[in-house]
Amino acid sequence: MFPSVPAGRVRAGTPVLLWRMDHVRAGVGFVITGLVVGALGIAGGAWWGMGHPIPGFLAHHFKMASRAETKKGNEEKPLAVRVVRASRQDVPVAFEYTGTIISPRDAELQARVTGFVVERPFEPGGMVKKGQVLFRIDARPFEVALKSAEALRDQAKATLAFAQAEVNRTEQLADKGFATEQRAQQNQSNLASATAKLDEAEAAIARQRLNLEYAVIRAPFDGRSSLSLTNVGDMVIENQTKLVSVVQVNPIDVQMALSSEDAEAVQVAQGEGRVKVQLLDARREPVREATIYRLDNRFDPRTGRRLIQAWLDNADERYLPGRFVRARIEVGRQERLLVPTIALSAQLDQQVVWTVDEAGTVHMTAIEVGDVYGDNTAVLKGLKPGTLVVTDHLQSLRQNLKVEPRIGDAVSAVGDTPAQGEARH
Repeated sequence: MFPSVPAGRVRAGTPVLLWRMDHVRAGVGFVITGLVVGALGIAGGAWWGMGHPIPGFLAHHFKMASRAETKKGNEEKPLAVRVVRASRQDVPVAFEYTGTIISPRDAELQARVTGFVVERPFEPGGMVKKGQVLFRIDARPFEVALKSAEALRDQAKATLAFAQAEVNRTEQLADKGFATEQRAQQNQSNLASATAKLDEAEAAIARQRLNLEYAVIRAPFDGRSSLSLTNVGDMVIENQTKLVSVVQVNPIDVQMALSSEDAEAVQVAQGEGRVKVQLLDARREPVREATIYRLDNRFDPRTGRRLIQAWLDNADERYLPGRFVRARIEVGRQERLLVPTIALSAQLDQQVVWTVDEAGTVHMTAIEVGDVYGDNTAVLKGLKPGTLVVTDHLQSLRQNLKVEPRIGDAVSAVGDTPAQGEARH
């Protein structure tokens, strides 16, 4: 590459040329070394990327683990999940309905005579007792009318007495031949007319006495009165003016419209003495019990439902007429296979649970669910008692995944908490 210099013939500048040649050789060496190291690095990366372990001394030197060892380490740590055993429990057979609170006695009082209100000796909206005076209407016109009717009665009595005497005299004269048959008949007619007048006078007296009674409006039974807009001095009209209403509030009724199937179940359970009605609060917790005592005699043809009524103690007046309530009717008990509701998942419009076998492997299991009992749901098909069901990490599960099951609290139905929904008979 460079011309050789004969021995003994060294020209000026020769040392500089030799220095340049040494540096060129050194640069070429560095380039070759870099290419070799790069090739080894690429080859090592490809080797490790295909899952092959790197040499032990390099792993120790770089303090790294191979991918295969990492995968092996992960497989040695299965996912820890909480599981419970599906268990058969004795649960209520029940269904829920929206009911209406009604009063067994509800009276709307109207004026039965025309006149001015002179007294209102009660507090509207307060409690009233049977027979308590609520309103008084000016009775003076009826007292005057009563005296007039009594006078007419006395007059009718006098007329009747005279007619009776005439009949008696006529009969005596007729026996002696001094009275005609026509006169006798006329006297009998006068007697009948006088009797009728007396009856009419007696009826007028009774009418005025009724008016005097109607002038005083009394409570028909114990209950709570409504607010009233009728005040002292107001003019009230017979059979038109509404004065006040009174409702019985204790005990009080709840009325529900049952389907034909549920009405039949209630009737059977009532005959066996095992029907129970509970009123629920906003959290669907039982707060008061009621007793069914009345069933309607027919189904409503428009709705196909039958009315039932149950009475309940209401001393605190928590329930007032017109209020809507949620009621639960229990007609018996049955056994159901229960799992926690939080264990349920949906896959393609089907309910599933994740179960764990004896080897610790997870399986997706399709089930058919029934009613809800507290925090648990009944399983009708697809599951056997004692099966381990996963209750957490549901989003991390997949078919045939190895897990570490941890047994949680056993499934238990709340003793008196019936199903939330219609019962399946």
